[in-house]
Amino acid sequence: MAEYRLKPGKVGEKVIGAYEKAEKKFTDAFLEEDAVSDSGYRLKTGKTGESVKGAYKKIEDGVVGAYKKVEDAFVDAFLERCDEEESGEVDK
Repeated sequence: MAEYRLKPGKVGEKVIGAYEKAEKKFTDAFLEEDAVSDSGYRLKTGKTGESVKGAYKKIEDGVVGAYKKVEDAFVDAFLERCDEEESGEVDK
């Protein structure tokens, strides 16, 4: 897959600046420094941390559920079970 980078110029600088501001706000709100972590941060504990974990879990469950529905629909529409002997994949 091709690699991309942001074009330089005024628009690029504005996008980078806006991203950095959002990243700082997120870091300040949800993360705390952790020298042991590879990233240097960990999720804050307490109400904030539990809220973030809960929101992430809901999003994750929704995405996984949606994927399973697509996968099941694909399997139902295009695949059928076959015996091992018919498929030529008999264990020896």
